[in-house]
Amino acid sequence: MKAFDYDLAFSRNIGITRLEEQLRLKNATFAIAGMGGVGGDYLITLARAGVGNFKISDFDEFELGNFNRQYGATISSVGRKKMDVMQELALDINPEATIRTYGEGINVDNIGDFLQGVDVFIDAVEFFEIEAHQLIINACMERNIPAIFGVPLGFGVGVLVYTSKGMSFDDYFDLDYNAPFEQQVLKMTIACAPAGFHLKYLVDRSSIDLAKRKAPSIAPGCKLATGIVITKAILALLHPEELKPIPYYTCYDARLNRLKNGYLWLGNRNPIQKLKFFLAKKMLGI
Repeated sequence: MKAFDYDLAFSRNIGITRLEEQLRLKNATFAIAGMGGVGGDYLITLARAGVGNFKISDFDEFELGNFNRQYGATISSVGRKKMDVMQELALDINPEATIRTYGEGINVDNIGDFLQGVDVFIDAVEFFEIEAHQLIINACMERNIPAIFGVPLGFGVGVLVYTSKGMSFDDYFDLDYNAPFEQQVLKMTIACAPAGFHLKYLVDRSSIDLAKRKAPSIAPGCKLATGIVITKAILALLHPEELKPIPYYTCYDARLNRLKNGYLWLGNRNPIQKLKFFLAKKMLGI
């Protein structure tokens, strides 16, 4: 078997990246919380970009219900820890990479260690874990670590960038943590993808039960999320001046072939967002 050669393995990146940029990717540390619907794909895509150091977290196991969209979900991985499977796959691409794992997930006790030395954070925590999103994003902003968040919706995706120059998590989402859980999730959703392209072809609203943490998702949307999120994550390291933090957002839907790079003035406090929230609650009966 041929010995691993980093320069040869990632040589086709050169021309899109410069040699010195590829070296920065090799020496950089990217943190990814969540190895499920999109997180596993994020890890693999960054590994193929030549990133040399990772911190990853997940405490869940693969199951049959993951097969329609999750990178590491296969018959042979059912019942195995997602984090372990994805670590093995990434090291099979770049055996020289260092990957620190956090099998208990990210919490107040380990957030400092998780973000220590991190250049870019990518949020792939299960969407419904609102407190975890808030905890990590706030910690990133305190440490001046850029964070990227993508939400697959139908055949599209909504993408947000958090930096210390943008709005805070709570100012943007304007969540009422005393409200029913499903209302918090709904409010977060409409701020992640203000364009709402996917609503034009949602065929079965009964497939959505936010109280039970149930919503449809399909692989093409996850793949779109990976492409856009990882592009922005690489830019956060190599060309941070090109990124626009919240309240700027990006929404793209491949089925409708529609793209919107918008600016959500006041975040969810925007009067139009308030109207959307009211109508969405009525539509879903919550």
